[in-house]
Amino acid sequence: MIKKYYQYINEANEENENKESFISDELKDEIKSLIKKTIKNSGGEYKSFIDKFIKSPEDVKIEGLINDSDIYDFYLKYRNDIDELLNNINYFDEIPSESNTFGLYDYIINGTERAIKEVVKEL
Repeated sequence: MIKKYYQYINEANEENENKESFISDELKDEIKSLIKKTIKNSGGEYKSFIDKFIKSPEDVKIEGLINDSDIYDFYLKYRNDIDELLNNINYFDEIPSESNTFGLYDYIINGTERAIKEVVKEL
């Protein structure tokens, strides 16, 4: 049976609504290891670091994800997982100018940072 495009999209949306946000174990493990590396170098406790990061991600930085170039490299390495996560949280439906994102590079950095925040919330 051939489906019309809007039927296909509606079915895909229903499937996404029925399943929880999917975050790959590989992505979680990488962020966990970066957080542990940060804690090892600067001290602290894992749970308190996670809590601080969730409350104020602008003030708490994860080693290896500080510079825009590092974040971009992280995106390139995990782009499929990050894109899927961002799609699940409807990031691509948001207007970029509302988050002061006016270039493609900034959009990638902003999206990757948002995905990292979502992963940390799940840890």
